[in-house]
Amino acid sequence: MIDDPSPVPQPLDMKNRPSRARYDKVKSGLDLKWRRRAPQAERLMREVVDALWDAFGGSPWVRCGLWILQPDGGAFQPGPTRPDPAAAPVPVEGLRGEAFASCSARRSAEGAAAVLVVPVQDKNGKPWAVFEALSSVPFDEMDARWVERLFKVFQTIDRPGSPPLP
Repeated sequence: MIDDPSPVPQPLDMKNRPSRARYDKVKSGLDLKWRRRAPQAERLMREVVDALWDAFGGSPWVRCGLWILQPDGGAFQPGPTRPDPAAAPVPVEGLRGEAFASCSARRSAEGAAAVLVVPVQDKNGKPWAVFEALSSVPFDEMDARWVERLFKVFQTIDRPGSPPLP
C-alpha cells in the first residue's frame, strides 16, 4: 500500500458562499434607495457598507468597511465599518496599498480569514479609498466583480472632502 501525501480537496461549503442572487439583492435595494436622492458620498459609503453587512455579515463575512486615504497620503483612516468601528489609521501598505495603487481588486487568505480589498474611485478615475471585507470562506472573482459594481456609483460623484468645482 502506497501512502499518498497529497491532501484530498475538501468540497466547498456552498451554503455559506455569497451567491449572485444575494449580491443582486443588495444592488437592487441600494438602487431603490438612491433613485430619488441626490448622491452624497458620506451617506453612500455608510449605505453600501451597511447593505453588504446586512446581506453577508456572519454568513460568511466577519468584518467589512472602508479605509479612506488621509490627505497626506501616509495612512488610511477608518471609514464606515461593520460590525464595530475600526480603532485607528493603518499604513498604506500590504493588500490595501496594492489594491489602491493598482486600482484593481486584490484577494488573499490570511490565516483563518480570507480578505478582499476593492479600490473606490472618484469620477476622475482616481482612487481615494479601499473597501475591505474579511470572510470565513475564500473570496473568488465573482465576489470581487460584484463589490466593484456596487462601488461604481462613486465614479459619478466628487470624492468626500473635495471642494466643489466652480
